[in-house]
Amino acid sequence: MSPVMKSLLPKIMLLLTVSVLSFGVAEVVVRSVGEFDSAGNFVFRNRIIRPHNLPVSQVEQSVRQLQASEQSVVVYHEYLGWAPRPGAESRNGLYRYNSQGVRSPVEYSAQPDSGVLRIALFGDSFTHSDDVPYEESLGSQLEKGLRAAGISAEVLNFGVGGYGLDQAMLRYAVQGKAFAPHVVVMGFQPENLKRNLNLLRPLYDPRTRLPFAKPRFIFEGDGISLINVPVLPPEQVAETLRNLEHWPLLPHEHFYDPAAYQGSWWRHSKMLATMVDMQVKQDDPWVLKRVLYRDGSDDQKLGWAVIQAFAQEVAANGAEFKIVHLPTPVEMDVQRRLGRWPYQVFLDALDASYDVVHPEQQLLAAVEKNGLSAMFEGHYTAAGNNIIAEHLQAEILKRH
Repeated sequence: MSPVMKSLLPKIMLLLTVSVLSFGVAEVVVRSVGEFDSAGNFVFRNRIIRPHNLPVSQVEQSVRQLQASEQSVVVYHEYLGWAPRPGAESRNGLYRYNSQGVRSPVEYSAQPDSGVLRIALFGDSFTHSDDVPYEESLGSQLEKGLRAAGISAEVLNFGVGGYGLDQAMLRYAVQGKAFAPHVVVMGFQPENLKRNLNLLRPLYDPRTRLPFAKPRFIFEGDGISLINVPVLPPEQVAETLRNLEHWPLLPHEHFYDPAAYQGSWWRHSKMLATMVDMQVKQDDPWVLKRVLYRDGSDDQKLGWAVIQAFAQEVAANGAEFKIVHLPTPVEMDVQRRLGRWPYQVFLDALDASYDVVHPEQQLLAAVEKNGLSAMFEGHYTAAGNNIIAEHLQAEILKRH
């Protein structure tokens, strides 16, 4: 060994030692900041770092809890995927359902009494009014407002957390129309367009508490037809995930990307995997699938067909069909910055074809004046629901 190399060797060894120690410290820091979820996924700042693990164990645990409980708020439904358990009450006392599975403290007759205006609401958790008690919910406030205006009204809330527009429409067809509502209101929370392309809820949201599958419409011929009906029971969801590549319906599952589940040797280092996902690939592709809107995309085309079928079903039963726009904080932030909704073209098309109720400008004004927390705490606050109820009430009073 040359004298030069002899003099450099200690420095090289020191540099390697410092590099290895620094790498080790960085690895420990990243792992201490992040956490592993029940499926074994490494989560850093609320982002699941690749490679993802299919949430098989989490689904199995949720199914066991569901089967062991006689008080769960939702239960399996062979046509809808899941639905409120009749007569259920949530542990926190916020949500109560009558024996008909409607979020209401009263029971309803098959036909409304003479002189009573019956309104039925369909949609997801924003329509259901998650995070507030019944008295502060959209349905309750709309009913009270109409009665105060001299209309003998009853409002039946068929909203269900996690629903897509397809499930909202199917809940009307399977359960809602039997109550003969005069007015049917579809809550348009735009993310629901994405859910129309989903079959297994745990693939749409790996951290879901809903271990269910759902029905899904596909284009067939000149119209749409249902697949996965009867819906895969929850006790079969985990096994389906375990053998996902062999599932015949997998080509219709938009929220499964095989590449996201494939690992590399260097991804055993959570520091390197996190650095690549957070810095090299700035946008979380899983999140983008749920919040990015593109004009003419598959979710918008299918969503349009579902809404069209919904409206036709309502008209065939002699009722009025209305849509109420229910933007989330993410979309409101985009509108405040850009002056337009990220799905503006789709919303304009709805306006041109249907009776759409627009509470969003008053919601935006309230956020500007009082802050986001005044309108949203997870979902709409009592004040947020009140604004929506007032706009719906004004539109309904124009006709009744």
